[in-house]
Amino acid sequence: MHFIGKDMDQYLNQQEYVDTAVVPLLELNLGQTALKSSAGASEYLQSLTALLEKQFRGRILLFPPVSYTTGADRLRLAEEIKTEMQKADFKHVFFMTTDAEWRSVEQLKNVLWLPAIPTEHMDRNFKQSVMEDQLRQVLPLFIKEWS
Repeated sequence: MHFIGKDMDQYLNQQEYVDTAVVPLLELNLGQTALKSSAGASEYLQSLTALLEKQFRGRILLFPPVSYTTGADRLRLAEEIKTEMQKADFKHVFFMTTDAEWRSVEQLKNVLWLPAIPTEHMDRNFKQSVMEDQLRQVLPLFIKEWS
């Protein structure tokens, strides 16, 4: 389920089955040299998490990306997100990001770092194939956490 109005009715009715939250963490780097790669990372992360949600619809709630600037205090952000997720009572919370700095934030469990693959010049079929390959690498991590 997506964090949108129409899905929230379904979520509230089936909350006991939706035990997993997925929170994309997206660094915004608006510098002249990094703007394009930041936008590409955003496109990649949002495509991958949408595909993940489609695969596990009814089991996960996909939150909108938490966007932050390059200089943001990741530790403070991690604590705030963790607190909110605990209030919501999710059994499992996964954080997906293309920002390697999140790997060193020990306050968050299940941070999945993936290097951004530039997809802007790929044709639709090849992009879909790449996303499915990436999803196959991530799926075992979810299944392991659930078991």
